[in-house]
Amino acid sequence: MKRLGHIAAIAALAVAGAASAADERDCLLKGTVHHGERGGEQTTMVKIHSVEKYADESRCKVRGSRKMEFKLPQDTRVQEAPAGSEVKYRYRSDGQGDANAELISVGA
Repeated sequence: MKRLGHIAAIAALAVAGAASAADERDCLLKGTVHHGERGGEQTTMVKIHSVEKYADESRCKVRGSRKMEFKLPQDTRVQEAPAGSEVKYRYRSDGQGDANAELISVGA
């Protein structure tokens, strides 16, 4: 009886581990630079219009009901890029709530 309880606990841990691994992401985000003004200050925004796998073996599932929230890193190349320039970011998430975005290219 004790043995069955121990096996069930191991199975539950394996399922929990698989669920968090499924939330890992390695995506290529493509967006467009937009300049504007907010509160009397010049602002630069990037509107993301495309999300895909960063590499063939990468995980990058994006469900419509789940948000990808992150802050883009400050970069003068984006701020100085003409409006409408395409930018690419690599977005990585570890499934534990830690995520980052790295600028890959501007205007290419």
